[in-house]
Amino acid sequence: MTKIEKSIGLIQLLAEKTRAPAVMLSFGKDSMVLADLIRQALPSGLNGIHFPRLLGFPLPVIYHRDPWFPVKNEFADRTARAWTMEVHDFPPAITGVKTNDKRLELVSRYHFGNEGIDIPKNVCGPDEYARRDYMCGLNDYLMRPKTALMAYPWDGMFIGHKSSDVDEFEGRVPLKYDLIKAGGILVAFPLRDWSDEDVWDHIEANHIPVQETRYSDRREVPDKWYNNDYLHACTACVDPRNKADEVFCPKLKRNVPNHGHEVLTIAQVPPYIEKG
Repeated sequence: MTKIEKSIGLIQLLAEKTRAPAVMLSFGKDSMVLADLIRQALPSGLNGIHFPRLLGFPLPVIYHRDPWFPVKNEFADRTARAWTMEVHDFPPAITGVKTNDKRLELVSRYHFGNEGIDIPKNVCGPDEYARRDYMCGLNDYLMRPKTALMAYPWDGMFIGHKSSDVDEFEGRVPLKYDLIKAGGILVAFPLRDWSDEDVWDHIEANHIPVQETRYSDRREVPDKWYNNDYLHACTACVDPRNKADEVFCPKLKRNVPNHGHEVLTIAQVPPYIEKG
């Protein structure tokens, strides 16, 4: 059995076992391959088994778009139109940060069944992009609108995580399972056994579009301005590693109170990750 056949079989299995499956997409290269495999596995315009849908992409898509820097969403919007996707977004339940000795990430925890799923964002500071705008980690990100309660309609979810992925913060993040119950819903990882080379080979063989401002020659370009995994933000006053009472705010051009000691730290590792 090829990796493609195994992935398609897993997609069809979850579709058979659930009433209302959906797929989480970031519209990066792995997401685009996952979306293509779903179109191959469930080509009928139904969710595979249970209920009729509008013509177009066979499953609802969850895309947690950030409200800042619309340029980062242009490829996602273009793909959603071209593939006739039903795309859902909703505010996070909570926001916070995660830190280690070398880096800080901004984190939003979104509803995921009866629990939550954390989506961290790499941070490019104002010094890295002095010629471009940047957001405030406190007033823009941590104080963004949130939703405490949500009627979560999906009982199955596809996620494009691979065991070969290396996270900039966590390091290696291999998957424990192809299929797992998490947050009260059934979650499948159809790309679990794929490598980056497998992904790029599939993209080229099947002429799958990828974001041209994010990728070149099978790798991400150094400029992260168009990359929705990155936020351009100042985090000086929300960094819990800084114990000073005041910090300099480059937006206001003056010292401001340091709120780092008040910020929620979010460092939960999902149960399906084998911490590497």
